[in-house]
Formats: sequence, structure tokens, C-alpha cells
Amino acid sequence: MVDTLLSDDNGKPRRNLNPARIMVLGFLLIVLLGAILLFLPISSRDGVHVSFLTSLFTSVSATCVTGLVAVDTAQTWNLFGQIVILCLLQIGALGFMSVATVFFFVMNKKINLSQRLLIMQSMNLHDIRGVVRLIRHVIFGTLLFEGIGAAILWIRFLPEFGLWRGLGMGVFHSVAAFCNAGFDLMGDGAEFSSLTAYSGDAVVTMTIMLLIIIGGLGFFVWEDIWQSRSFRKLHVHSKLVIVISLLLIGGGGVFFYFAERTNPATIGQMSFPNAVLASLFQSVTTRSGGISIVNQASITGVSRMVMMVLMLIGGSAGSAAGGIKNVTVGILFLSAVKSLRGKQRLSVFGRTIPEAQVASAMSIMLLVLTACFLGTVAIAFTQPELSISDILFEMVSAVGTCGLSAGITQFLSPVSLIIVMLSMFIGRIGVMTIGMSAFFRRSAKDKTKHPDTWVMM
Repeated sequence: MVDTLLSDDNGKPRRNLNPARIMVLGFLLIVLLGAILLFLPISSRDGVHVSFLTSLFTSVSATCVTGLVAVDTAQTWNLFGQIVILCLLQIGALGFMSVATVFFFVMNKKINLSQRLLIMQSMNLHDIRGVVRLIRHVIFGTLLFEGIGAAILWIRFLPEFGLWRGLGMGVFHSVAAFCNAGFDLMGDGAEFSSLTAYSGDAVVTMTIMLLIIIGGLGFFVWEDIWQSRSFRKLHVHSKLVIVISLLLIGGGGVFFYFAERTNPATIGQMSFPNAVLASLFQSVTTRSGGISIVNQASITGVSRMVMMVLMLIGGSAGSAAGGIKNVTVGILFLSAVKSLRGKQRLSVFGRTIPEAQVASAMSIMLLVLTACFLGTVAIAFTQPELSISDILFEMVSAVGTCGLSAGITQFLSPVSLIIVMLSMFIGRIGVMTIGMSAFFRRSAKDKTKHPDTWVMM
């Protein structure tokens, strides 16, 4: 399938498909294959009928590592269906080209220049050198972190679920957490409950939280940390990712603690250590994790507003996380500070950020906000009985590929489900990639240079 997509009948690279378009088509093929497998009777539990739309929605949510579900995962899908979802999560997190590269490794096939360019594009890199080595490290690191997480969770789940089911639960939740996807298998106890039963369990909470953080840092940042072994020697991108991530996690945790400490439905009745841990977990999972340990429907209004901001920001570029991306938002913030201080150039960590990147960051922000607005309006028009705040929360979660829910996904109409599916797909592939694949075959160049002018702002 990979060779067919990338090459013509003579084995030559297809010239009419640019990297962005290939990534879109690759994800669409994975989504369709996943939907077909989940629609088969062998994927669902005995006596459970699953429509193709529900299967497609689940496939999109898994491939886009989101976690919004129309049906409870544990109560709907059997072992085979859960394995399909697990594979979709892994493919969606690593990216189509990363998984395709694994097949090239297995088949001992040489990766040509066009394929290396596709890998570079899919991982948001700007240098083709070392991309194959990076893929090897990404695969190894992913299996290592997920394996460690699965082992810890297996030991913890062993007394409760037994040997083999405990192992399956450990593997599934480790992969879901590392992939920043809000899928879980805890629905047998209570439907759509996520990990709320483990809100006071430090082992489960900290393991899931660390997996979400590591998965959301980005593959380039892992490689940079491994090679540099010193913050001073890191690339500017890695420094920005680490600093912004720490600020968002810490700031979000402090906010959620003070905003929810008197709310008995969330952390109000927890001990101080558990309340602090739950607040930090809420800050981490809101930025793309999608796994919850407190009832999201009981969150206060002000906390929900901050959650939507964090969901929009998301994680790091080139990671399993979604959202606008933390460095993108960081550049916009620093650019605003630069303008307020009257400076002409944006500098950070001794380096200048090109104005073209600031313009791209603004475009991404505008397109993401537009997608959230249009999706919210469309669903509100289709289902006026739903709360507009709940719809907005769901749309932000979909576009940000977070997966946290206001509890309305299972009540959405077919048209609304399609709108959410499109939002998740756009959020995962990226609004810029979607635009490039639809309108451009190659980088556009200005044919005419007009005189400069000033407008009132």
C-alpha cells in the first residue's frame, strides 16, 4: 500500500502528489481501514450492534489520537476491536510515514530521497539529514517508554484484574497515555468513567501523567535531549518546548487547585497531596491527554474556560499531541511583547525568529479558532437543544485532539458526529497541511511586488 501511494506503476515517485497531500491520503486510508475492521461483527461484543458511522467515528478518533467516543470502548468492543483501536492509536501517534518507514526496515528496502523528504515533512523537520536515524530512535523510544509504563501499570492492575487482563489493561492504557489519546477500558465498572476510580492512586496517576508529558514533548526534543545532555546545548526549539511546557503544567496545576479546592465533586474532598496531584494531572491531560481522573461534567465554569485555552495550545510540534502547539503560542506571545516594547526583531535564547514564522503562527491560530467557531455554530444549528458551552468545549477538544468531553458526544446526531470527525481530522493533520494539500502543489511565489502601505490597526 505504501509503495502504491508513493510511486506510479513504473516505481517512480508520483509527481502530482506533494508531501502534504500524501500525508492526508495516508491518514484517510488508515481511517477507512480501521472503520471497516471495527464495523465487522468480530470486533464488537456479543449482542452489541455497531453502525458504520459509529465505527468510522471511533476510527477517526483513534487515528487522530483524540479520545472522543460515541460509545464506551470497554462495553462496545471485544478484544479484537480493542486491538484494532490500539493499533490505530499507535499509527496515529507515530504518523503515517513513520509507520511506513518501519515496513521499509522490516522488508530491508532502501529509503529513497523522495521518501526521506516525506518523513521530514511529516515530522515538521527542516533538515533531511539524519531523518532515518531519527525514525529509528523514535520507534525505539516509543517502545521503551510504553513498555516501562505498561510494566508499572500491569503490576498495579495485577491484584484487581488478574495476570492476563491486567497485562492487557497495562499495555492499552500505557499506549493511550503516551499517544496522548483519551481512550480507556474502565467502562465495565461505570460507562465513560475514564480513570476516575484511581484519582487517589499515586502510582496510576503519576505513571499516566508522565507518559502524557513525554509523549507530548515531541520526537525532535527527545533526540535533542539525548544528544545534548545539557539545557544550554539544546536547540532553541527544544528550550522553548521545555520552558513553555513547565510553565503551562505548573501554572495550570496551581490554577486548577485554587479553582476546584472547594468543589466537592472534583477535588474538594481529597486530601491535600491527592488534590495537588489531581490538579497537576488535570493541567497535563487538558493539553492533549484526554484521560480524566475527576468528573469533567462537574468542573466549575472558570476551570472549563481555562481548560479550553490549554486544549487549544496543546503539546509540541512533531509529537503525539494536538492543538495549536506550545511553541506556536509562545512565538505569538513573545511577538506581542516585542511589539509592546517597540522592538523590530523577535529574539529568544540568543537567536532571531524570522518574521515568516510569526506570520505562520498567526495563520495557524486564526485557522484553528475559525474551525472551532464554525464547528460550534454548525452543531448548535443542527441540535439547538444542546448547551452552547458544551458544544464549544467538545469542538475545542476535537480540534485540539484532546479527547476530554462535556458528556454530549454520545448524544450527537449523525450530522454533528460528522462535523466532529472532520474537526478531529483537521486538528490532527493540521490546518496548514490540509490547506496545502487542497490548494498548492508546490510553494507559491509572489509574481508581483506592490508598493508598501500602512493601514490603521
